[in-house]
Amino acid sequence: MTRRGVSVSGAHAPVEPSPSVPSRSGISEQTILLCCLIGATQMTWGSVVPALPLYADRFGASALILGPIIAAFGVGRVIANIPAGLALRWWHPRPYLWAVCLLLALVTSVTGFSPDPGVLIVARVFAGLFGGAAVTVGFAALVARASADRRGRVMATATAVQMSAGAIGALVGGLALTCFTLEVAFAVAVVPLLLCLLWDAVRPATHYWQSLRPSDPAPSVAVRADTPWSRDSPSGTFRLRSAALASTVVALAVASFAAFFARFGGEQGLTPVLGYDRGGLTPLTLGFALAAATMVSLAAMPVVGRLIDRGYRLSVLIPGTLLAAVALLLYPAANGPWQFAAIVVLYGVASSAAGVVPSVIMSESVPKHLSGFVVGVTRTAGDIGAVAGPLVAFAVYDSFGAWSAVAAIAAVLVVANAFLIRVARSSRTLPIP
Repeated sequence: MTRRGVSVSGAHAPVEPSPSVPSRSGISEQTILLCCLIGATQMTWGSVVPALPLYADRFGASALILGPIIAAFGVGRVIANIPAGLALRWWHPRPYLWAVCLLLALVTSVTGFSPDPGVLIVARVFAGLFGGAAVTVGFAALVARASADRRGRVMATATAVQMSAGAIGALVGGLALTCFTLEVAFAVAVVPLLLCLLWDAVRPATHYWQSLRPSDPAPSVAVRADTPWSRDSPSGTFRLRSAALASTVVALAVASFAAFFARFGGEQGLTPVLGYDRGGLTPLTLGFALAAATMVSLAAMPVVGRLIDRGYRLSVLIPGTLLAAVALLLYPAANGPWQFAAIVVLYGVASSAAGVVPSVIMSESVPKHLSGFVVGVTRTAGDIGAVAGPLVAFAVYDSFGAWSAVAAIAAVLVVANAFLIRVARSSRTLPIP
């Protein structure tokens, strides 16, 4: 079967490139720029991860206080995501993204001076509001404008950067904590974001800054017969198959919940605590371990992207999910910093690879003018997971210990992705290898 395009009747048809799409080299740079903007937004959170346990010590509180502090950021994002996505139906993506990124940089910079846990929690809520809006806008533009023939590679790059940016940020935060005061870590966290905005000011990502309003022209790529929306007139009007699309969006939302539950409850919650208490790590060595996971993940992404472009979606999703769950279960068994760091790398690579597939499903299944709304829905589900993850993880950890806490996170991850696999197979939104 020709992979480049299929008409709704099942006949093969070539995909015609859109005249608005720049050259391959232009698209490549602009894709990297947009991915970096999304990643730099994520780094504003990752950079402060090593600092948060130290704030618990400063305030004289137990580790249980970290749950509300981490969850506060997720609360802000839950509030912001769907309204941010819907606003793309009226607001132009570029000035919109610039505004929320600058507000995020301002709030993050002053957070380090919080005098008590209450102020710190409020500041993290506002950071979540602006950060959630920024990632929703950036990711919606990427989903809507990714070219069909390179969708797997584009989404692999975006997902790797998005999921790994927190780890790079943790290294930056660890270095800042080693060299400067605690407050400086928050100011350092915004520097990459400001540099990315400067990049866009000099060489803007023009292709991705096109409007996403419903009145825009219909997509220029052919539509597969098994996608949950279909062409029903010679003029190219698209009619949603609402039931199939709804089931796909629900599955994506559940998978997003699980990914954020694991990331905030495990990677950014329990990992620093267990790394310091059991793994013998310091803020700096934890940052290096998370950065190593990022580097290995990025090295694997070209292979992951090619596999996905060839149709091997589930062959990436299933092993990646299982390996991530196994890595979580190995955390309490780590004996020394090297073992703990190796487990951090295993978890980072596995979760990054598995996390690419839902983004590709979304890009294939959702019309461009609905991308902002659907990204908002899935990110809201994810951020509910970001709120629930640390609260559940630290409550279980405090009551039952590390084994029970990591087992709870692994179970959520496996069950949610099993649901996504089931929907993918039954709705045929994916080619099954």
